[in-house]
Order: sequence, then C-alpha cells, then structure tokens
Amino acid sequence: MTTRFSVTRSPIRQLLMAAAGIVLLIAAIDIVSLHRLSEPPTTDDNGVLTSKGQTERRTDMVWGSLFTAVGGSLFVVGMGGLLTGRPMVELTDDAIRLRIGGPLAMLDIAWDDIVSIRSARDYGDDGRVPLPVVLIEVEDSERYPEELWGAVWDGNVLKVDADGWEASVEDVVIRAELMIGRPQEVEDD
Repeated sequence: MTTRFSVTRSPIRQLLMAAAGIVLLIAAIDIVSLHRLSEPPTTDDNGVLTSKGQTERRTDMVWGSLFTAVGGSLFVVGMGGLLTGRPMVELTDDAIRLRIGGPLAMLDIAWDDIVSIRSARDYGDDGRVPLPVVLIEVEDSERYPEELWGAVWDGNVLKVDADGWEASVEDVVIRAELMIGRPQEVEDD
C-alpha cells in the first residue's frame, strides 16, 4: 500500500496551540508565586497572611492549578502534533485512510466501497461559522465502526471534520476522485 497523498494538521495551528499553553503556564506561575501581573494575597503589617489573604491564596492555588493543567496539555498536544506530524488523511493505492478511529488510529475505506466523495460546509449548531467537511458515501456503513473520532455517520454517508488540515478539503476531494476515477461536483451542505 503506497501512500500517494498525505495531509497533516496545520503546523500554524499546532504552533499557536503550544504558544497558548506557554502563556497559560506563565500566567499560572505569576498567579501562584511571582505576582507581577496579578495581585498578591492580602497581608498585615508584619507580612503575615490575613484571613482574607488565606482565602485569596487558596483561590490563587486553584486558578494556578487549572492554568497549569490546561497550559501543560495545550503545550504537549501542540508540540506533539508539530513534531510527529501524523497524517489526518492518506490516499493510498487501495483506500482512503482517515484518522477517525481514535487519536492514533486510522480507518481504511477501500476505493471499491466508496460511492461518492465530496466536500461541503457544516454550519454546526450555531449556524454562524461554516466548517469544512468531507462527505464519503459508502456502499454499506455497517462494515465500519459506529463510534468515530471527529466524524459521524448519517446513513451511509460519513461526515469527516476537515477543519485544521494543512491542505484544503477541496484539494483532498479532487485527489481522491482522481484516485477512484469518478469526478464529482463540490457542493455546499
């Protein structure tokens, strides 16, 4: 199975995620100990924490812990995605491979099983910001897992979230259609 085309997550998004993590980690350090931008807990004239200061200190510890957990997670995920560059979609001689089986698991859909593949825009629940999606219609969706990561089944049509891919969803669809030899029109959903 030779990979003909591969798409990873956008490196800019991964870098921004890591940068946001660093900002949250710096904010956590400031909230807990440095107090350059945040207010230190209230103390009396002798430098001892008052009862209000003790409450403020506990609150600072909660916020610092939360910022540390979220910031650390964002940094690890952002840098991990940037350094590993795992593909989100691969077009091979035999199938289209999508990272929707889980964070590290690919799902293969053979070209012979695909009825149509097209791009669309999903307006989501709020209907304001259209997100790019790939719609893959298969012969029988029962052959594939029902619970997916970043994708949902609507009958025999698999709707895959393509937001954040380094290549446009239209480029992926055109290349996939060339692989199966049945060009389809691009439509909006």
